[in-house]
Amino acid sequence: MANPFTSIACTIRHDNARMITWTMLPGANYPEDFILQVENSRTGGEWHVLSTGLQGTCVYIDSRRRNYNTHMNECYRLRMIVPSTGEEHVSDIVDAGNHKAYPYSAEAENVVKQAETQIEESGCHGQLLKRKIWGVHCPLCVDFEGQQTVNEHCPRCLGTGIDGGYFPGIGLWVIKDQITTSESPSQIGFIQGETVQARCIAYPWICYDDVWCEDNTNKRYMIKQITPAASYKTTALVYSLKMMQVEYNDVIHSVPADVLVAEQGSWENKKASTMPSRSGWDEVLEKPW
Repeated sequence: MANPFTSIACTIRHDNARMITWTMLPGANYPEDFILQVENSRTGGEWHVLSTGLQGTCVYIDSRRRNYNTHMNECYRLRMIVPSTGEEHVSDIVDAGNHKAYPYSAEAENVVKQAETQIEESGCHGQLLKRKIWGVHCPLCVDFEGQQTVNEHCPRCLGTGIDGGYFPGIGLWVIKDQITTSESPSQIGFIQGETVQARCIAYPWICYDDVWCEDNTNKRYMIKQITPAASYKTTALVYSLKMMQVEYNDVIHSVPADVLVAEQGSWENKKASTMPSRSGWDEVLEKPW
């Protein structure tokens, strides 16, 4: 197969950890045994393997302690390995040096801190379930010729056509600015749903049709609109979201969100321990999602 990597990016978290994210070709025929490997190098130096054997993920957190200046340049790249055939593909190289003002500029930090303060006062915590658009095709419902799912209620891919359906959950705080309730007829009577206009810090990256699961109520919302509400230069800092509640008979409710949780949100406030959250979800795991 052709090189499947379409993009790789690196951002620097508030705790100086590096977050490496990538996208791959959607619709490609990925072998079932393929794994991903994260490699790192000081600029001009040798490449070293940080993690290998990664499956079912689209992000890696490099949280190693750094004793050198944050402006020290280093690079990352991804390698796809197919053990059964020996096939390998390497992504482009991404620079992780702090050559951009964000997120250390005072202006950007002030905007984020204002959003964090509002989250402390009226925020709701939930899990962001990112929809898979690439990966191994679902063996149960994907049509061999058309390579498209033929069952939108498939219990294995949740209607995405990709095995697993969604990536592991990512903790995400939102501020609900407006809630609109509506009723629609169905075979079992009238179903009440909600449309929520909300704001969140623009981390982690959010895409159309991702699902946000509210902790306290287990309500699940499909994200239908994403608009930058505050930006610094070309970088979005705060998102405005339009989310529509998913019906309770939808297949997405068959996946318990707490099983998928692997990482709390990055922009963790200093007073995060006082913010309401479900037991056991406050610890930040130092491993890929």
